[in-house]
Amino acid sequence: MKMKNIFVLNTGLILLLLTACSAIRPTPTQQVPTPTTVLIPVTGVQYQFVTNKLLLPVTKEQTQAFGLNVDNDSQQKPDNKFGQLLTLLTSAAPNLELQSTLDQAVNTGQLVTLHMVKADDFLNDPNVSWSIFLGQRNPAAPKFDGSDKFTLDSATPPNSPIIGSLTNGHFAGGPGATKVRMLLLGQQVEVDLIGVRLEADFSAQGCADGKLGGGVTDEEFRGRLLPAIADGLNQVIETNKTAATPLLQAFDSDNDGAITATELEKNPLLMIAVSPDLDLLDSSGKFNPGQDGVKDSYSIGLGFTCVPAAFVELGE
Repeated sequence: MKMKNIFVLNTGLILLLLTACSAIRPTPTQQVPTPTTVLIPVTGVQYQFVTNKLLLPVTKEQTQAFGLNVDNDSQQKPDNKFGQLLTLLTSAAPNLELQSTLDQAVNTGQLVTLHMVKADDFLNDPNVSWSIFLGQRNPAAPKFDGSDKFTLDSATPPNSPIIGSLTNGHFAGGPGATKVRMLLLGQQVEVDLIGVRLEADFSAQGCADGKLGGGVTDEEFRGRLLPAIADGLNQVIETNKTAATPLLQAFDSDNDGAITATELEKNPLLMIAVSPDLDLLDSSGKFNPGQDGVKDSYSIGLGFTCVPAAFVELGE
């Protein structure tokens, strides 16, 4: 009889404790859904290419055409703040040769960007990888006829592949991350793109109407990209007197005959084009778009085409 009373007492006590714990338990916060794991293709035909045309957004039309929805917002708005900046620069000094100097670097082998696409079917494939590599400067000008052989830049770690799909020969993939190398007004600059989106019409003969979009952190934009533009403008001022006058009038606020990154950043004409426009990082600095409402990255959209080439991956 005593054992029965003890059992009843203990059972009641346990129920009382469980009820109390349930009452004080806080309402669980809504968890952010875990992204679906994307499988990187390990099989498939391997296609190798080299960029034969890298296009800067120097007009409003190109800014729109090369822009992609980097932050994946609901408005599906193409992002390309970089295009706004270059368009404003060329409107202030129409004699700036932004695209022609970049073309020369690509055509002479000074700037080499390589691509590797892995797909089972180059027309329709739901799981395709597209990798971008930086190549070493080529000793001879590339022919861009499929016979060129290149060497990867061993000083630059290989980029992770961008995962996407092919639909009727059109590739769309991302988000991802990649390092890109550009030549701006004679200044070579590398930036790390995050939230990378890539689209292109693809075949075994190469790619056309390529778009590469992503964001650079505000810190990297102000510490690397904007100073490179300022150095390039100063080089133009020294070598091109026709372009020098409008540049100095527009951007040399202290009238010392040179343009600094700070002057570009604080210039009323450029102010709207040198501020971050994307929220790609959370409060811990991880890639997590739209989580803290802080615009921390600067959008870039480029155009490109590519043709067949050969190269050896690092480690092979």
